[in-house]
Amino acid sequence: MKQLKRSLRGCPARSHCSHFRCTGSIATYLLFLALCCSGCDQPHTYVVLENNYPRSSVPLVVYHAFWQAVSFQTPVPPGTSSDRQDTIPASLNTAYVVLAPGWDVTRSTAPTSLVALQSRNGFEVHLNNTLHIAVDDERFDGNCDSGSFLSPEQADFITQRVFASDFAGLSYDAASCTTTPVDEAGGQ
Repeated sequence: MKQLKRSLRGCPARSHCSHFRCTGSIATYLLFLALCCSGCDQPHTYVVLENNYPRSSVPLVVYHAFWQAVSFQTPVPPGTSSDRQDTIPASLNTAYVVLAPGWDVTRSTAPTSLVALQSRNGFEVHLNNTLHIAVDDERFDGNCDSGSFLSPEQADFITQRVFASDFAGLSYDAASCTTTPVDEAGGQ
């Protein structure tokens, strides 16, 4: 009985019912605290860009890319992958890429030749997974050297909306995959 009286001192109404409510709330609090401190992992969802073009004397460097809400700003040489980027789960979304043919990634100057690509199909990722976007002529349209072309509307969208800063001051011809400075293109 003395033990019960001592344990009831902490409960406001000093009843058995209050004792169990008080003990229950303390137990709930301790359980919550244990779960918070246990290191439960939050789900992580990522996207990785893979440049599947072969290494060659004129490398096709992925200069920039964009998918869903993720912008890849670090160039990816042929045969390598980007660092993984955080993303959210997403249904099928088109991916866009700017290639820099023959550009040396160690140079501090921007490439002068750019090629705009668009994925043939969308890419999706589910919660707690990693999406790998392989960039090559099998999965992307727009590389004229492989006989794949974008429509002028697709090329305009990519060069004027998605990668407007990369193509600033340049005119892009989707039929030949060439970029020319606006001054040389007749002041377009």
